Amino acid sequence: MERFADEKGLGFSPALTRFVDAMSAMVRACQVESEQVERTLPLLRELVRDASWLRPEWTVPSAEQYARYPVYQDPEGRFEVLVLVWLPGQGTLLHDHDGTWGAEGVVRGTVTITNYRQEGEAGPDLVRLTELGTEEIRAGETGQLLPPADCHIVANRGQETAITVHVYGKPLRQFRVFEPTEEPGLYRAQWVQVRATRPVAV
Repeated sequence: MERFADEKGLGFSPALTRFVDAMSAMVRACQVESEQVERTLPLLRELVRDASWLRPEWTVPSAEQYARYPVYQDPEGRFEVLVLVWLPGQGTLLHDHDGTWGAEGVVRGTVTITNYRQEGEAGPDLVRLTELGTEEIRAGETGQLLPPADCHIVANRGQETAITVHVYGKPLRQFRVFEPTEEPGLYRAQWVQVRATRPVAV
């Protein structure tokens, strides 16, 4: 097991080890993305319903923007696991996931997710999107995304800090953010690089 965030050599908790082992076995046995995300959801629900595996340094928020802590990266690049921490009022821009599937689960608090589907490219850096609706995901619950419905806005609209776990079908190093144009449904896209939050000792 590659301990992507284990700089101190402490090892993972049994719960996190079971999750990573189950994910590794799943991606070996299944190469269809729609099936991969469906099989990830019950594994992720089990993980987020018990917060004991969370290290204290993965729960520290950032005043600048939501904190993003890499937890595990599959050595063959078939999936990665991250923990995100959201102060009240923090959220993302509308963004995609560079063509990969994803699943998110809530450990603490509640996040609001507005989902979009990509309808196709409309020109250089122009994309047509359709809004699919908004949902609240509470502690112990999960959500998913699968191209072309792989765009969303995630926000903490509650009064307490939220902690979420995200699993992606490949290491996510870049994604596109979308800004609406004057034409309804037409968005201008811009590539941005993913930035991790450096864990601090607590």
